[in-house]
Amino acid sequence: MRLTAFTDFGLRLLMRLAGRPDTVLSTETVAREFAISRHHLQKVVQNLAAAGFVRTRRGAGGGVELARPAGEIRLGEVVRALEQEQAMVECFRADGGECRLTPFCRLRGELARAEAAFLASLDRTTLAECAYGGELAPLAR
Repeated sequence: MRLTAFTDFGLRLLMRLAGRPDTVLSTETVAREFAISRHHLQKVVQNLAAAGFVRTRRGAGGGVELARPAGEIRLGEVVRALEQEQAMVECFRADGGECRLTPFCRLRGELARAEAAFLASLDRTTLAECAYGGELAPLAR
């Protein structure tokens, strides 16, 4: 299974916030640390806020912080929230997709079980277990 860059950025941001739970980080700072688009990161933050994982603050000293203790956030729930619009394969799409094999497919059930096992595995890990509070080394260019 491959996660989208959107989910990857979301998980990295949460790991960073969990490592410094008493700190509000600006999206500018995090985008620079991770060498990613600030605009894209802001969309990730909006999604995480809507799902109840982070809170945002506007103005001077504003930024993003965890909305819940890291020990209460399971990685599986984060992945489900951020990947909800992404179907693993065509036939998993909300509209059923357009795969002509769907009526005869024996693979769909296997993929559904594999996806469930993947998420169940992530459900066993909390964000606190993946927290990163250290300083990031500059990227080599």
